[in-house]
Amino acid sequence: MPRDPLAWQPLMRHWSRCLGEGGSAVAQLGDLEMVDGLNLAELLPGGPGWADLQRCLRHDPEGSFRILYYGLALRGLEALPAPELLVRPECEEGPRISVLIPVHNHWPITLNALRSLVVMANNTSFEVILADDASSDATTQLGQQLPWLRVWRSEQNQGFLDTCNAAATQARGEILLLLNNDVLVGDHCLDRLSAIFDRHPEAGVVGAASWGADGRPLEVGGIIWADGEVWNHGRGFPPEHWFALDYERQTDYVSGCALAIRLQLWQELEGFDPRYRPAYCEDTDLCLRVWEAGHTVLVEPQARIVHLEGLSHSRQTSEGLKAYQLNNLQLLRKRWQIRLDTQQPPGGMASLLAADRRLLGRPLVLLPEPSLETITRCRQLGYEPLALGKTPQPDVINAPSTWQGLEFWLLQQLPLEGGPPVFVLGDPEQPLVQRLTNTGSHWQNLRHTSELQPQPSEPRLPALPGWDRPDLRLLASSTGLHPDGWLETSSRLVIQLLGESLQVVCLRLGLYLPEPGKEQIVQLKLNGGSDGHCCILRPGLTEVQVMLPHPEQHEWVLTVEGSPLPLAGRHGEQRELLAVLSGITTECVTRCA
Repeated sequence: MPRDPLAWQPLMRHWSRCLGEGGSAVAQLGDLEMVDGLNLAELLPGGPGWADLQRCLRHDPEGSFRILYYGLALRGLEALPAPELLVRPECEEGPRISVLIPVHNHWPITLNALRSLVVMANNTSFEVILADDASSDATTQLGQQLPWLRVWRSEQNQGFLDTCNAAATQARGEILLLLNNDVLVGDHCLDRLSAIFDRHPEAGVVGAASWGADGRPLEVGGIIWADGEVWNHGRGFPPEHWFALDYERQTDYVSGCALAIRLQLWQELEGFDPRYRPAYCEDTDLCLRVWEAGHTVLVEPQARIVHLEGLSHSRQTSEGLKAYQLNNLQLLRKRWQIRLDTQQPPGGMASLLAADRRLLGRPLVLLPEPSLETITRCRQLGYEPLALGKTPQPDVINAPSTWQGLEFWLLQQLPLEGGPPVFVLGDPEQPLVQRLTNTGSHWQNLRHTSELQPQPSEPRLPALPGWDRPDLRLLASSTGLHPDGWLETSSRLVIQLLGESLQVVCLRLGLYLPEPGKEQIVQLKLNGGSDGHCCILRPGLTEVQVMLPHPEQHEWVLTVEGSPLPLAGRHGEQRELLAVLSGITTECVTRCA
């Protein structure tokens, strides 16, 4: 066994430091030449052999990191010193953050996570609660080895969700940080999570940025698409696009592997929803409930962890906890269908826009030379700024180290068709302003914010082409409606009504059946209700009236169901036709003051 009980500290400090720096430094996790004071002979049995092995892996930094990560298990279960600023269980004064780590066996992985908490640079008081879900290995001895650790244990294996809900009742901090055991925590991670709650009183949840052992981002905030699919934003981004991840922003959800929530809000929401037992989608649902309760969800990219996905549970959806993922995604869609239809970005939208709730549905202003005054004024006028240069503001995009390829990438992310209006603010003689306006020929150049026309305060999701009208819009998240008006079954028309001073009491739909055709029976339902209005469509045009029970409401989801007719469409292909939507009109009354 190794002689030095703290020989692991230089290696773990190196890992935490790389995470704290971020960017290309994360790829240096396996570079042992950067580790000061590392003695492999003291660190692991057969130290010289480990050194030779590391030299063989010099061109495989991820392999070099992983083999040492797993190799630490050869040291066995050992005592760790208490982290600085740790609030011990016997202390009366509570900590700022309660770190909750749910575990079921896999003690070497858990011990590595605890090591990272011991060595990380940190200025925030915290406690660590180990939520032991009926482990049967040496996990049960961690409390004896680490007297500074608070341990909650269930004698029966109840799953991730119930373990978190039960163990969180022991938390004493203002902030509850849910942390997977298959992670390593970077320098100042807790500090940065704590600070963003102070900067944003409206924030209910803040997530850390998750990086992989290969030195690339895994998730920097999450996107929930209108069809209910979820996506980890940043996954697969090449280094030249990392600048677009490197700022705090409002996001749909953050992963439960490093999710911080105000403890009082967690208690008000009663934790994770039990319908998602034993695990998966409970973190996404929690974030949606936080939004529903009037709070925001943010991601703090400067708070970083390495997440070794799949160590605690299989990555395959056919086994382990992963087997519950597909079923729980269906539960999530059913629970949040109206929000998905009316508030979430449609599939195919550029990820740059979909990943930031403030960018979604607002006109954008590109700022080659940003200032706090300009940023504030843009937002006051209903625009969202994208800062492409250096700025003291922490929550806007900072400039990349090189501009090569930036204009082309922005043009991909902000297309003419279906994209928001884009303005480039600055002197047209400036080289970068010229390059941006030449790249995006449809981007308008303005000299000053005084030339910006005020926009509606509420963001607007994109409308389907041809359905952005003065009185109503069909949102792009509408399904079953083709560009030429063909409706398939079952179709959901997401209707946004316009005009603040008007109350819409009735919708009139023109539904057309081409000749020759048979009669069709269709049913129309509002907002997923069980009761619907049935009508008979005959060949030709039929006007259908749909009465709105709440005239003050401005967003409706109209579901059109029936038995489709197989008819030949363009180029002779067979299409399932329910009807052709020829138009929608409204009947309005003036709203009383």
